[in-house]
Amino acid sequence: MDSTAKIERARRGFYAQCTYVDHQLRLIIGTLREEGLLDSTYVIFTADHGDMLGNHRQWAKPPMFESSARVPLIIVPPAARRTIHGPQVDNRLAALRDIMPTILESCDAEIPDTVEGLPLFGEPRRNTIYCEHFEDERAMRMIRDERYKLIWYPAGNRFQLFDLDDDPDEM
Repeated sequence: MDSTAKIERARRGFYAQCTYVDHQLRLIIGTLREEGLLDSTYVIFTADHGDMLGNHRQWAKPPMFESSARVPLIIVPPAARRTIHGPQVDNRLAALRDIMPTILESCDAEIPDTVEGLPLFGEPRRNTIYCEHFEDERAMRMIRDERYKLIWYPAGNRFQLFDLDDDPDEM
């Protein structure tokens, strides 16, 4: 089996796992509906990292390319808390630390001053996002805004700069 076929096979397996997760979410949502809890429950789906899936000849999560750095985040507030009706896509820069203040704000609860995250509905929006991974010879740091991404590899003092508008595949 050539490398292209191996990559396609691995991707099919990954997408089959996604389909399995979709079916499990359907069971959870169905149970919430049957128990009369759906209209008073937040449903939040996310992950801690993406997966390279063979892009750039890489697998798993370590590189700071978009395939790995972007994560799914779906927030469905309870019916009584919905200020947005219907599906919306928001491509703002976000971090997992933004989930808690998002929920607090939508519940009209005070967000403590010590919270570093930003609510994901409305303003203000994050201008940049910073990530770091590893503390050894594999260390990498990334900062990006809406258009540009800079990745720094301290070992060797190497940099990669991407214009994500002109080069969304980070080539």
